[in-house]
Amino acid sequence: MKNIIRRFKDINIAVVGDLMLDKYIIGKVERISPEAPIPVVSVHKEKFVAGGAANVAANIATLNGNAKIFGVVGKDEAATTLSNCIENLGIDARGICSLPERKTIQKIRIIGQSQQLLRVDYEDGSYIGSHAEKQIIMQLSACENLQIIIVSDYAKGTITSELMQLLKKFATEKNIKIIVDPKPKHKEFYQGVSLITPNQKEAQELSGIILEKDEDFLEAGAKLTEEFHSDIIITAGDKGMYVFPIDAPRDFTHIPTVAREVYDVSGAGDTVIATLSLALASGANLAEAAKLANIAAGIKV
Repeated sequence: MKNIIRRFKDINIAVVGDLMLDKYIIGKVERISPEAPIPVVSVHKEKFVAGGAANVAANIATLNGNAKIFGVVGKDEAATTLSNCIENLGIDARGICSLPERKTIQKIRIIGQSQQLLRVDYEDGSYIGSHAEKQIIMQLSACENLQIIIVSDYAKGTITSELMQLLKKFATEKNIKIIVDPKPKHKEFYQGVSLITPNQKEAQELSGIILEKDEDFLEAGAKLTEEFHSDIIITAGDKGMYVFPIDAPRDFTHIPTVAREVYDVSGAGDTVIATLSLALASGANLAEAAKLANIAAGIKV
């Protein structure tokens, strides 16, 4: 495993997906508002973090890999802040398209006494047009020595049917793997990619099978592997991971979780797909890559 991790620094990964800016407003709660029965947060800190697909790229950079990010933002203050966050992480951001007609997706979380009290979302979920799709592919085509393309789909408009067709065509020509963090509403987009990594809820929606016992996961994994013609890894929180290789889906591997105490599950899926991609590109097999990703997710949560 150590030899695999040492190779991360030589790996180039393109992340295509919905870019977001996460803003945290952090303070103390010492009283209830006289205007309504709600807590009053006395703010003492604000911080901004790259979110969505940008968080996947941030995980790659943190793990010493080379990340290139592709997606869309608006022409607004949030886009400038997000660009600064991305550049500070050493991520190649030349694939970001600025669209004046869109708002940069922004999620604002208000934290009091270490508890999230409220989230406010600014987003435009409409699909990007052909001009933006072609810009993304043009920027992607200029990249050299890519080993993997990650599609980080939050169903916020960046991942379209046409963009996925263009990505699959490009990946086939360049012999590059595509790994997808999916959304069930885009189920028809993903057929024929290399690997799909749904969480338990997403796997239930994609397969139509309620997942409770190992037998349920086996049935769903085998069904999804056959349907998508892809390797499948189902991430199942405290149940760990279920790994289904395309060549033997019923010979699945169950990897128990390593997390002992869960602090915050947000972003764990981004950590998983970043680690999986780096490990696979570094020569790990599917089970080995999943074990490393499971360890990384345990640290994250």
